[in-house]
Amino acid sequence: MIKIALLADCPETIPTLSQWFQAQWPDYYAGRTLADIAQDFVAEANRSRIPVRLVAFADGALAGTITLREEATWILPQFRPGLGGLFVPATYRGKGIGTELVKAGMRVAQEQGYKKVYATTVAAQGILARLGWQPVPVPLLSDDHGLLFQYEF
Repeated sequence: MIKIALLADCPETIPTLSQWFQAQWPDYYAGRTLADIAQDFVAEANRSRIPVRLVAFADGALAGTITLREEATWILPQFRPGLGGLFVPATYRGKGIGTELVKAGMRVAQEQGYKKVYATTVAAQGILARLGWQPVPVPLLSDDHGLLFQYEF
């Protein structure tokens, strides 16, 4: 069973999230301590304003995360708000957790009154396509940033 919750309601998950992100993106987090990374998550522990980070649990164990943030990517700030920071550990992939996180992030965006939401991704293109997201042609994105997608409510 998959349960999605607000990080604001599950702050005890922040140390694990910090470890996951440091291990997954070592170049991005190089030179930062786990305490520094944890502060990023604390800043996303909101309920009614972005950034809002969500966490997923599978049978009670932390199994993934996503955030609704100001923009899809810092290099294209006009595409806002954005879903990002999607991460599901390898042991939980292929079980629908990423899909449930994206759907929950979409609900948060809609509940906050947004008419569109964007995402850039390399790895989650299949999830977005299955959920009806449309690619947005943006020639400025490099392979590192993936493709830009939008979803209209």
